Amino acid sequence: MDVLLYKRPDHIDKLEGPLDSSSCQKYAERAACSHAAIPESLSFDNVINDKALPPMSSKDFMDYLRYVTFDAENLQFYLWYREYTKKFDALPEAVKCLSPEWEPSMSAPSLGRGVADRTPLRGTFLLGAKEMGTFYNDGTNDSTISPTSSTQSPLTPSKEQELVIPGITSSDEPDEEAFSIQPLRNDVRLMMAVYIDPGSDRELNLSHRDRQNLQRRLQHTTHPSAFAPIIEIISATLRNHSHPNFVRWSMCNGNRPRVIALRGFAVGMLLITTAVGVILTVSHVSRWYRILCLPFLWFGIANIVASYKGLCILLYRRNTRESHPWELGGSAVNLLEEGRAQSSLPPTPPYIRTPTTSVPSVKMYDLDSSPSSFFDDRISTFGASNKRFREEQWYVRWVHLPWWRKLMIKKLKVQEEGLRLMQNKIVKQADYWATIVAIPLIIALVALPQGNFF
Repeated sequence: MDVLLYKRPDHIDKLEGPLDSSSCQKYAERAACSHAAIPESLSFDNVINDKALPPMSSKDFMDYLRYVTFDAENLQFYLWYREYTKKFDALPEAVKCLSPEWEPSMSAPSLGRGVADRTPLRGTFLLGAKEMGTFYNDGTNDSTISPTSSTQSPLTPSKEQELVIPGITSSDEPDEEAFSIQPLRNDVRLMMAVYIDPGSDRELNLSHRDRQNLQRRLQHTTHPSAFAPIIEIISATLRNHSHPNFVRWSMCNGNRPRVIALRGFAVGMLLITTAVGVILTVSHVSRWYRILCLPFLWFGIANIVASYKGLCILLYRRNTRESHPWELGGSAVNLLEEGRAQSSLPPTPPYIRTPTTSVPSVKMYDLDSSPSSFFDDRISTFGASNKRFREEQWYVRWVHLPWWRKLMIKKLKVQEEGLRLMQNKIVKQADYWATIVAIPLIIALVALPQGNFF
């Protein structure tokens, strides 16, 4: 009975607007049932810590967020914060004491002040694109900044770069010398330029109030506790929205063209079987021949139930799944060129990549490179925009690949046993429902009298 009523994790729709505590609470309420359907081996912590095997590893999770849901910046920021915390904890105590743990007493006056109280805050840690490039290449990212060092000049904002924050007056400014000698200050600057600044390459979907709150905290300390409100929002979103949807999506072992073709094949088989059953009924042949329709009826119903949940029974029996487009690398290009040669279509013109300007250290990859060659950019905490994958040639050519060629792409082995167990429940459910529906229908068909029309 449990198998008949088994439900895979529910799809959790993405909420409109920026992430905040209220949206995280809604995600948690909607994900309550999904967490119960996910085995412990596929939990969020196991996936993030690479305790799960492909296609449920952290790399696969990052691919899903980057290419399917387009919000990989949440996981990238989460991983950055985890490494930042380890780096901070590894500092000597004499250095860590320069950045004390965040306390509410450090906070500047509330946001309720009027415009008249808004004055420029000098010594800000925010950087533009040009200044950010300095911290990629000068090798001082992990060192502290002396107030008199030559590296301070790019950090000092000009009049055009002054940051105006409501409720901060000149008397509220932190001591500039104490500010500049705090450990990992350059890491914080770079993080702000990549994830927090409006219009940045990997801008987090945060509210204006949360951004200001983080800025105020980081003006006083670089302690990891200053990130607490933001990391709680990001972590809750990953656990209660992205992760359940990722598990649900990974259970599908076929791409969309295959699933659609499988559904069409199953429906066609049911129609043909029904037509054959009607012909046998109205003919003069023995009614027992109608039992021959049973295996075809059973197979069609089972495949409809399984394909409804994105599962191909044939691939499941072989313990394989179809490759995703980003996993093919040059294979997708070769498939397309073969298809164009057969259909006499003109070749696809080379796609020209333009280097990024906001992150000068990002590596530009070959057009026909393998997935492993550009994976470092996907997991890099300070890489290019996540949307730039649309400029890769494999993506452009995959979009134009004929649908029937997508049915014959490379198959990969499913290594994660926890995922196999979840798929096994769906296959058993499809088999049981096919048996429950097909056998009574065949019994009713055999019970009908002969028509003897021909």
